[in-house]
Amino acid sequence: MVDIVLVQQNGSGGIIMIKKEVQLEKWGDAYGIRISHEELSELGVSDLEATFELVVEAGKMTLTPKKKMPTTLEELFENYDGPPPEKYEWDGPQGRELL
Repeated sequence: MVDIVLVQQNGSGGIIMIKKEVQLEKWGDAYGIRISHEELSELGVSDLEATFELVVEAGKMTLTPKKKMPTTLEELFENYDGPPPEKYEWDGPQGRELL
C-alpha cells in the first residue's frame, strides 16, 4: 500500500493537520493501526509507554494522547523557574481539630 499523505501547514511552517489512509492490520487476537514517528512527534509523544484516550462516536474514532501526570514532587516542579516558596507558618488550632 502506498501512503498518500495530505499535510496542511500554517503560515509559519508548522503542521496543523496530517491526513492519510491507513490499513487495519490483524495482530494476534486484536487489530491495530500503525502510527508513524512523524505523527507521534507532531503530537508531542516520544515515550513508548504513552497512553491514549480512544473515543468512538457517530461513526468516527478519535485517539488523543493523555498527559503523563507527575508522581513525585520533584516531577511536579522539575520545570518550575519561579521564586522559591517562602516557609509557611501554620497558625495554631482554630476550632476542635484533632491533632
